[in-house]
Amino acid sequence: MTLAEFSENWRAFAARPFAEPLKRVASEILYPPAPPARVLSAIRAAESVSEILVAWVQLAGVAFFLLLYAASHGAFDMRMGLEPVPVALTAYGAFVAWRLNRAYADDLSPRLLSISAVVDVTVLMLLIWSFTLQYDAPAALYLKGPTLYYAFILISLRALRFDPAHVLLTGGLAIVGWFALVVIAARDAPATTDYPAYMTSLSVLWGAEAEKLVALLGVTLVLALGVSRARTLLTRTAVEETAARDLSRFLDSSAAKRVRSSLAELQAGDGELKPATIMFLDLRGFSVASASLPPKEVIALLYEYQSRFVPLIEAAGGSVDKFLGDGILVSFGTGERHGSEAADAFGAVPGLIKVSNQWAEERRRAGLPKLGVAIAITHGDVVHGVIGYDDRLEFTVIGDAVNLAAKLEKHAKIENCSVIATRAAVEHARAQGAEVPFLRESRNADVDGAAEPVDLVIVA
Repeated sequence: MTLAEFSENWRAFAARPFAEPLKRVASEILYPPAPPARVLSAIRAAESVSEILVAWVQLAGVAFFLLLYAASHGAFDMRMGLEPVPVALTAYGAFVAWRLNRAYADDLSPRLLSISAVVDVTVLMLLIWSFTLQYDAPAALYLKGPTLYYAFILISLRALRFDPAHVLLTGGLAIVGWFALVVIAARDAPATTDYPAYMTSLSVLWGAEAEKLVALLGVTLVLALGVSRARTLLTRTAVEETAARDLSRFLDSSAAKRVRSSLAELQAGDGELKPATIMFLDLRGFSVASASLPPKEVIALLYEYQSRFVPLIEAAGGSVDKFLGDGILVSFGTGERHGSEAADAFGAVPGLIKVSNQWAEERRRAGLPKLGVAIAITHGDVVHGVIGYDDRLEFTVIGDAVNLAAKLEKHAKIENCSVIATRAAVEHARAQGAEVPFLRESRNADVDGAAEPVDLVIVA
């Protein structure tokens, strides 16, 4: 068959439908998908741990074979004063220990790993060959022993790293090394085609040795394919975990935990009714302070504001439902803490006021426009759940208490106060053991947008 005929036949085979899965698998092995840099960093960290495991297994193997050699020493009549096995194993153990130290330091380059694979297989093949020198035995003797099986262990160890290239390298080296040993043995041993004669004499049966090489090749290819598939899944998992970790930052911690622990897929409309205390924070003076600022500095100002107040809210048990520009909608009682939602909300107020005053003073000293925080607090039954459509969902709280909190924040300007609450919220907080000092009350107050007058308490 000419080269042109072979190429034409190959193209015809590759065009057939059943060849598509084979081409896809070959593509995954030869051209694995390149993950993002941060995902690749996570995979490399996992590979470093795997390399440490490989080194420890190899050190344990060295110790085991040294003990095995010592135990079986008397089974052979040694004709030479030189004993290469313990010397080679000790030197190899020192090399593995050095590589283990580099692995702990995360300083193993791909080139060094390739060199390690060469050293691993070379040491094994030299040890197999050295028995003919140490015991003055025919080289064909090692063809009958089980020593080739250790090559499968070396190939399998490379699979722990999820790198098909090193599996293929180690397997290829093992095939070349064993073929070289067979050639050495065949120089002094007669060839045979009879299998019983091969097994009962120091002869060489090329067919039997070819089967061993095919077995090495088959194990190498299967492991490389398995490792390639596992690496693809590992990459996808790392990408999804990284994305999930990043996306969870867009949710309150309690909502993110609920998403992760949900046994079924969350759907729009999933929710539950529960009593909650709602807090609405608004940054007073933000419009004036940001009017002359470029967009980047406006975002920086919002970050400074949120970074000062959100930790205090979360420390008190509050869950940030959403950021509304310079407003922050917070719920107490929708997360893991229940039965103290009102007390927790009012317990956070002194710290919020203190931070607000400190920030205002810092800006005054710096000659910057004054900023202050207005806080509105309500209490009532709310629905905490999922709203949205199809693949655009959002966790939120819905209810009259939520709507009223947003309206109260604006009403605080009329009352000329920084912290305003409904009387119902104050009563719930006191019932839960909180002390809520206040300046005055406003009975039957007309709040813009509210359906009916509301009893209010001016806290600060």
